[in-house]
Amino acid sequence: MTVTTNKSGKVYLTVVDQWLDTLPAAESEDFREFADMTPSIIEIWVYAGIVGYEGSFNDLSRWVKMKFKKLNRREILNSEIAALHSDIQELRMAITSGEIKGDNGAARLAALEKELRSHIEVSERMNRSTDKKGLILAGADRVMREMTAIFKDDPQFAEPIDNAINAVWAKIYSELGNG
Repeated sequence: MTVTTNKSGKVYLTVVDQWLDTLPAAESEDFREFADMTPSIIEIWVYAGIVGYEGSFNDLSRWVKMKFKKLNRREILNSEIAALHSDIQELRMAITSGEIKGDNGAARLAALEKELRSHIEVSERMNRSTDKKGLILAGADRVMREMTAIFKDDPQFAEPIDNAINAVWAKIYSELGNG
């Protein structure tokens, strides 16, 4: 954690807090709300880039972890998969040892295996979706940053480029949210 002080003497614990203080209040609040509601750090990173964040991904990631509690759905799902797998193994051992009758055990085993396959399918879908969103957003972020860099010295294009970038960002985010 880096502690910095600006000219007015205000102390900042993170680069992100310092950056947020440079934004208009409404934009800063919108960003904080987005960061709070969005589970993906990649989406938060891209949005931050759109509104002018030039700091590092690691600084932003640490800031998000410090400020907002994010539910790790992938970790929860993986622990459920491991628990189901363990339950299936125990049930098989109980059936083999005769503790549970074969017909009752077979029905329970089929239900647990079906639930395990369902969890694995959800996990794979979640991974594909996250990977796809991350790649699309990273590509869009790169294009937007390059366009900004190319036209940064030409004031005639600065505002139209910013407006276009915001419109593209909104469209991409909307499409990814619906997909």
